[in-house]
Amino acid sequence: MIKLENISLDIYGSRRRILNKIDWHVEDGDIWVLFGRNGSGKTKLLEIITGYNFPSEGTVTRFGKGHFGSDIRELRKRIGYISSVVREMFSSNERVIDAVVSGLYASIGLYRKPSSTEYGKAADLIQRVGLGGREHDVIGHLSDGEKQKILMLRALINDPDLLILDEPATGLDIIAREEFLESLSSLTKEREHSVIYVTHHVEEITPLFKKIFIIDNGECFFKGDIEEALEKNIFTSLFGRGVEVFRRGERLYSSIK
Repeated sequence: MIKLENISLDIYGSRRRILNKIDWHVEDGDIWVLFGRNGSGKTKLLEIITGYNFPSEGTVTRFGKGHFGSDIRELRKRIGYISSVVREMFSSNERVIDAVVSGLYASIGLYRKPSSTEYGKAADLIQRVGLGGREHDVIGHLSDGEKQKILMLRALINDPDLLILDEPATGLDIIAREEFLESLSSLTKEREHSVIYVTHHVEEITPLFKKIFIIDNGECFFKGDIEEALEKNIFTSLFGRGVEVFRRGERLYSSIK
């Protein structure tokens, strides 16, 4: 679905390299965690995947098509994208159901009246994440966790081939975070979407995820199965100060030794 080959990115007009020789293949049905500390290059890598930035070197293939000669706007419609930037674009007076259905048009706000079928599809999704009856509330009346659920539904309503979530649990309390992760797991298993979930917290790596791409200082630090990363103490090597990542039940936790 996504193939990055030898991707590097330099800051325009300077010699500073943000990404260096990244190779990453995301296959149909893959569910990846993109993990890295703040400033590691995660956001820039997402910009290249979604076509909002061009690599200085290397090639990008999305859904079998190269960057040049393809309509990037059409390719983006196959990617559901959740980020704090998108969230901030919505008016606090936007109705919940309108925010969800706007995902069908990849727009912020509605520029034509949706059909009853489209509204029905949005209402069904809202019901599935436990917000039934809130369809006509305005976004400003929702909690942060509820807002993130609505953004996820907006990204999913178009049945994208790939769902990208850029640190969606940032700012959520522990209960809201767990409810969001449960909703993501339920909807993803039901619809079998490919997923890239971006985070720098190991506690967000639920059993839904099987693979991890760790980026550090713009380079691939590790990519492969999460179990292999645990066995090789990759997280301890990444943080470099005695951080222990361990499994308790089905979940991962971290502590400093």
